Amino acid sequence: MKRRVDRICAMALSLALLFTVQVPALAAPIPSEAEDNAVADREADEAVVQDVLVQEQVADALASFGLSTDEVESRLAKLSDEDIRHLASNLDQIQAAGEQVPE
Repeated sequence: MKRRVDRICAMALSLALLFTVQVPALAAPIPSEAEDNAVADREADEAVVQDVLVQEQVADALASFGLSTDEVESRLAKLSDEDIRHLASNLDQIQAAGEQVPE
């Protein structure tokens, strides 16, 4: 009798494992809102930096260091998202040509 119960339990366990393994995954891809937000955040941070770069005083200071507008743009494009965010959030602390950057 015990042998029969063991056999039935083993058969039930085998069937349960077989059915759970054969069930296809029903998960759908989840759109990445974080990536979309990261792109928007970077664009916003770049806009903040660009607003400062177009100021005559800042442009003159960069030119005095021998940097053209294209070189500045190229260097900014190479910055990571984190670096751009840090730069944009700390622009009020950066001094241009020995004076505080106007707001």
